[in-house]
Amino acid sequence: MLAKQCGACHTGKQAQGGLSMDSIEALKKGGKHGAALTPGLSAESLLVQYVTGEKTPRMPLGGELDAKAVGELRAAIDAMPKGAVVSKRDAHLEWLLKQPGAVAVPEVTQKSWVRNPIDSFVLAGLEKQGMKPAGEASRRVLLRRVYVDLIGVPPSPEEMKKFEADTDPLAYEKVIDRLLADTRYGERWGRHWLDLVRYAESDGFAIDGERPTAWRYRDYVIRAHNQDKPYDVFVQEQLAGDEGKSKNQVALGFYRFAPWEADANSKKLLRQDFLNDITSTVGSVFLGMTTGCAQCHDHKYDPISHKDYYRLQAFFAGTAIADLPVGFEEAERPGEMRKRMRAHEDAAEAGQAELDRQKEALKQKYLSLNKDEEGLKKFLGKLNTRNLFFLEQDLPLVKEPEWREPLRRYFETRDGVQREQELAKRHQALAYAIRDVAPPAAPEIPDTYVLTGGDLNAKGEKVKAGFLSCVAGTEPAEIPFAGGSNGLRLALSDWIASDKNPFTARVMVNRIWQRHWGEGLVRTPSDFGKNGDVPSHPELLDWMANEFIAKGWSMKAMHKLMLTSATYRQASVNAEQTTYAAKDPTNRLLWRMNWQRLDAEVLRDSILSISGRLNPEMGGPPVVFDVPADVAQGFEFFKWFPSSEEQQRRRSVYLLQRRSVLLPMAETFDAPNLSTSCARRLTTIVAPQALTLLNGALTRTEAKHFEARLAGAKDPVNEAFWLVLGRGPTAEERRMSEKLSLSSLGVVLFNLNEFLFVE
Repeated sequence: MLAKQCGACHTGKQAQGGLSMDSIEALKKGGKHGAALTPGLSAESLLVQYVTGEKTPRMPLGGELDAKAVGELRAAIDAMPKGAVVSKRDAHLEWLLKQPGAVAVPEVTQKSWVRNPIDSFVLAGLEKQGMKPAGEASRRVLLRRVYVDLIGVPPSPEEMKKFEADTDPLAYEKVIDRLLADTRYGERWGRHWLDLVRYAESDGFAIDGERPTAWRYRDYVIRAHNQDKPYDVFVQEQLAGDEGKSKNQVALGFYRFAPWEADANSKKLLRQDFLNDITSTVGSVFLGMTTGCAQCHDHKYDPISHKDYYRLQAFFAGTAIADLPVGFEEAERPGEMRKRMRAHEDAAEAGQAELDRQKEALKQKYLSLNKDEEGLKKFLGKLNTRNLFFLEQDLPLVKEPEWREPLRRYFETRDGVQREQELAKRHQALAYAIRDVAPPAAPEIPDTYVLTGGDLNAKGEKVKAGFLSCVAGTEPAEIPFAGGSNGLRLALSDWIASDKNPFTARVMVNRIWQRHWGEGLVRTPSDFGKNGDVPSHPELLDWMANEFIAKGWSMKAMHKLMLTSATYRQASVNAEQTTYAAKDPTNRLLWRMNWQRLDAEVLRDSILSISGRLNPEMGGPPVVFDVPADVAQGFEFFKWFPSSEEQQRRRSVYLLQRRSVLLPMAETFDAPNLSTSCARRLTTIVAPQALTLLNGALTRTEAKHFEARLAGAKDPVNEAFWLVLGRGPTAEERRMSEKLSLSSLGVVLFNLNEFLFVE
């Protein structure tokens, strides 16, 4: 029956989905979704679930087995002797849905190479394949690697020379401790988290309105990393910072960073889009599961039902966006914030008075030349246009010479008023957050329904808040009393941040690993499910997850554990490179260290650091960078007001994150799309990158300041190489370099792969 009904698609080497119907053994082996048969248990057999339509798409495509055939199929499977038939993918799912158990550190032959338990797991995998790890990286390579990894800028020549000469066996560990205590650590690692939460300081869509105090969440994330805030507390604050033991309403900004269509026609649909976004984002960021795939139907690959999706969404049913008055913390410099806000408000008020005076003068000037009231009305209306250029297009009259100067002053004054008003808003003590729309703030919590096909107008079964049934069962969640709030998000945060949750610690440990090696042990860091990557070292991942929890969810403790391993300290070339590359071309077994290209932010910050002009000021409202004039004037709903040149030399994490205007250099070097969660940035190699580094304003400007920095050096060529590459030049490099101006040499050095990549 199966051969007749399904054989057209499921037979031979080209069987659809990898599932062949050629034999019982082939059915037991299964395809990409796992074993098709579970002997003795027809209800658990994927084959039955697909032919009955329990899983979609219903099989066979374009047809349907009659009830008699399905009954015979069930009976045949139930009559088979029970026995475990577990495919590799099913084994992965069984591992994923269970809390990590105790993991024994494996025994290895080459014990002298092992520096900590991480190495035992890695070496055990290599020895099984008859492979050996690479030798240790040079001290120069190692220091630059750890500096870029932890603080996002290269070491100075003095730091490099000191480390190379230090004979203390603990010198490297002391460097790690010092960098983890450096405030630049939070700026570097906070940026990774901002990628995940789709951080942006504007709404997106056509209006792209600014979110003037969203920067407070960015600074919260940076402080949390510098303080080594336990990760479970970090999670709880972002999900329920208004409900839990650790109160932090600024952290609730996590909910607010999706695009927001302020002028949407349907407010109900806008709210549903908000709920859908946060349901999907919570699943991918904290759980490493693609919960969003169940918005319209049961998940095609993972055990997340359509109903599960809306049970999870029900935790947010009592939530609405809100800008809350929240006083500044001491670290946010409250006195300075108030002083700046008042200064900007006063400047805006004075500017408005001057603007009114100028407008009246222009009105009188117009009337002296033209008594047409309708024309005057049109003229005054056009004074609200974006700038003088657009006014000239609509009213040819004002192109006359006597109009140019007063109109120029008017628009300059008007822009000044707008700029001061915007700056005042950025200094308000407001948190971009959420609030409850439930008792006592509202009569009741809104109901949540399963939406057929994700359609707001196709309400199905009403559901109560519940966790993923594949882990926690189908019973509704117990909602704790939260002292005046509805307690829903608190219940969710308690479950996610629990040491019993099978996902949370694994996912975060994998993310930390990913940032140090360039790839996670699971190479799809926000998708641990069946369609994602199988972990290369599942036992190591479980061991580290247990360590993470045992060390109080300390991210800095995990950094130190990873960075002090012999695995991390490997060179990027192995003596058996050619042989091993043929065996394991993507280095899954970690037989060498991976090369990594500098992130866009690290590249920019490093160039500024090397030129000696990086402004170390931390925190506060965003820095608005320069853009070409056509970009600055090209938007209908806002005007672009760049910050001072000194402010623009601050670290990239503080630059304005406006969805419609990205820093061109960052966009060229693969900065993330600000509208979606980014777990893993692309790394492209395209011509505009080379052109940007050769001819871009940043490179050319900082190369001149680099030249000025070298002016007093006894051996400027040698100093130039040490500043950029952490080493002196070879004889050939010196010969070539001495033919160039120091400014041109700076441009050349900034373009070298040795600078652009971390070895």
